[in-house]
Amino acid sequence: MENGSLWDLLHGPSKKVKLDWDTRLRIAVGAAQGLAYLHHDCNPRIVHRDVKSSNILLDGSFEAHLSDFGIAKCVPAAKSHASTYVLGTIGYIDPEYARTSRLNEKSDVYSFGVVLLELLTGRKAVDNESNLHQLILSKADDDTVMESVDPEVSVTCTDMNLVRKAFQLALLCTKRHPADRPTMHEVARVLLSLLPPAAKPPASKAAAASAAAGDYTRFLATAADLRRGGVADDDTGDNSSSDEQWFVRFGEVISKHTLS
Repeated sequence: MENGSLWDLLHGPSKKVKLDWDTRLRIAVGAAQGLAYLHHDCNPRIVHRDVKSSNILLDGSFEAHLSDFGIAKCVPAAKSHASTYVLGTIGYIDPEYARTSRLNEKSDVYSFGVVLLELLTGRKAVDNESNLHQLILSKADDDTVMESVDPEVSVTCTDMNLVRKAFQLALLCTKRHPADRPTMHEVARVLLSLLPPAAKPPASKAAAASAAAGDYTRFLATAADLRRGGVADDDTGDNSSSDEQWFVRFGEVISKHTLS
């Protein structure tokens, strides 16, 4: 690929190409949609098993392409998981998968969350003895996460609230219990909602990998109203029910690790 891997651009020795915020977000959307295709549109579903920045390749337009399916695993529809040897890359491996040897698509979701943290911070998943996920969790506890934002993101993003929301999503993806993590369809939908209108992919392409992007602020407002027992005003039509249910489930955002 013309632009090598995401790892090359974020951590390589030359770092010739500066990745602005919009480009990073588009890369995240592309990778999320690719994983959503493997998890939801393939039968049997496919777990990549080694999602990391060096396995996300970028073409001349910085379109993301998943690579290296050498240890990918098919999981039949009738099974909730596959019991298998623990394989992957340190720093990206789902701790619950490592503990139980039970693999399903939520293990890829965890790994993608770590990649999203790399995109936001410009830091490696593991650097010497420093673990990026643990670092961000510690900063979430005292609300200093935004201090970790890559300077290239800070100078190119016109609305840092979008970055904060992306941090929230990354921490949801890396929740300890797999059942608490969103699906890759849901991840792709939220990331699409963060893109500026001009940067959104054609509707037909986006629909192939995820549901239509909703407005993130409306999601939050809806979830808050539902938690209070009220009924939110909503003019989104047939998809409103599923959107409401989705944010009731995941909209609490990190429970005690809140960034709101």
